[in-house]
Amino acid sequence: MHALSSNNKRPPASPDLGEFRKRYPLTVSNFGALADREAWLKRVWELDARWREAMERGGGTAKEVLVSGAPPAGIRIEDSFDIIYAGGVLGLLHAAVMACRHNARVMVFDLHTVGRTHRDWNISDEELGEFEQSGLFTKAELEAAVMNRYTRGGFVKFHDRASRVKAPPLWINNVLDTALSADKLLQLACAKIKAHAPSGGRLLDGLRFVRAYVEPHRVTIEVEETSAGEGKGKRQFFDARLFVDATGTNSPVARQLNDGGAITHVCPTVGTVARGFVRGKNEDAPDTVDFSVGEILVSTTDASDHRQLIWEGFAGDPRADDYTTYLFFYDAIDSPADKSLLALFERYFESLPSYKRPGSQWRVTKPVFGYIPSFHGRGFAKRKRTAGDRVLTVGDAAGLSSPLTFCGFGSHVRNLRRLTQWTKRALDEDALAENSLAQINAYEPRVAQMASLAEFMRPTAKSEPSTVNETMNAVMAALHQSDERVRRELFQDRMSFGALKELLSRTARLYPRIFQRLREHLGARGTFWWLAGIAEAVMHERQEHTSARQPAIHNEQAESYEER
Repeated sequence: MHALSSNNKRPPASPDLGEFRKRYPLTVSNFGALADREAWLKRVWELDARWREAMERGGGTAKEVLVSGAPPAGIRIEDSFDIIYAGGVLGLLHAAVMACRHNARVMVFDLHTVGRTHRDWNISDEELGEFEQSGLFTKAELEAAVMNRYTRGGFVKFHDRASRVKAPPLWINNVLDTALSADKLLQLACAKIKAHAPSGGRLLDGLRFVRAYVEPHRVTIEVEETSAGEGKGKRQFFDARLFVDATGTNSPVARQLNDGGAITHVCPTVGTVARGFVRGKNEDAPDTVDFSVGEILVSTTDASDHRQLIWEGFAGDPRADDYTTYLFFYDAIDSPADKSLLALFERYFESLPSYKRPGSQWRVTKPVFGYIPSFHGRGFAKRKRTAGDRVLTVGDAAGLSSPLTFCGFGSHVRNLRRLTQWTKRALDEDALAENSLAQINAYEPRVAQMASLAEFMRPTAKSEPSTVNETMNAVMAALHQSDERVRRELFQDRMSFGALKELLSRTARLYPRIFQRLREHLGARGTFWWLAGIAEAVMHERQEHTSARQPAIHNEQAESYEER
């Protein structure tokens, strides 16, 4: 961190509705039922613009938003806190645990509205229980946010018309099979922070993060008001013992910490919550929606335009007829594929009838969209930096989400109790230097080996159009020979080395080309580091087993001593 050299720019002004209609006619038309259609279009445009600025035009460079030293002389500090959070979605959940369970005084601010998200959430009941164990929500509160449970489970199915290996749908239980109302859960978290009087927490909308001034004893956060009115553009300053950045994939903090290389891969994602799809049973008519089933990963065509498009389908409240469909692709950030969300929305509306059939009364009730990050470390020196002195990143800003299901929410929830406990300990011990805060992240060694498997879901420059589907069909065929636990753990980044080894062995017997695909995607250097990551995961597993056995050994020794 050095002296400030440039400002954290605002995104460029968005086009008017006429220009949107000219460039993205299907998107504008299908957003027509939304009362705030133009606001949603501008929100997507803004995210696109930030992506272009951060990843394409910037060429991997990072603006300086973390400054070592004191803020400008003579400023007024509006208020002081234990922790200040930038980003009011996943950051809000972390803040609510810190406030309500650990009595920290927190402030949460957001560029738009704290407690509102443009993505919906699916999770498993097992993962949902982590909220209860963290002390944030009661079982009754969680149940009130559950919109649907898929009684028949979920499945994965890749297009196989041109594939040498064909596989039927792979059914999986307890993976993304519980649909939550994200807004309801987030609003409950807001209410809990406001009601927790001892913490004196504050939630502030319409504030843009500008920079953080890091001193040995505190961090001062500079923000700018973005809401229309007399205060627009006004700068404010707040200070805290710790700053947590949860602003998402395009986090300027994460980019600076990682010299512009905060992520290596990304999953551009668009979709809608809509009503009026034709209902049916998937086995009889795959293009109908079944509210008792989750569609985890589904492809309906082969790759084109440097990308393999993949669908997801998740039913919401059956009484409201809400059904969410996503279209996305997995990609390296430096590939030639067009990553514009608005362009992907056009493709979504053009292709949707080939995936799910809209009825005569079909209409969009909410767009869903975002850039979901992934990070592939290639070398022990190239680990993701998720912290600096008095600065911590969480959620998509940390970029350590599930590489197969691309679910930052699930990864965040699985680790929420541990992350907040460690944050509390860091505050109690004043262990707020980078080397201490770097331990507070959702990284798991097994994620590294899953990230390389996710590489198979994108085409290489020399790939045949059917290559991705063919390779994934081979992996799915091998999973058909595995038990339910292995299937579930694969999609939750918890697969053991033994299970992974067995899966690759079975896949190779069915599809010997798998090793050729591995070389095409990773190269010799990448394959080496993948193997190194697997070796690290094996060591981690052994340490876990040793730690798990120690209490039992101690208990046995204690009992033996008492008997003597």
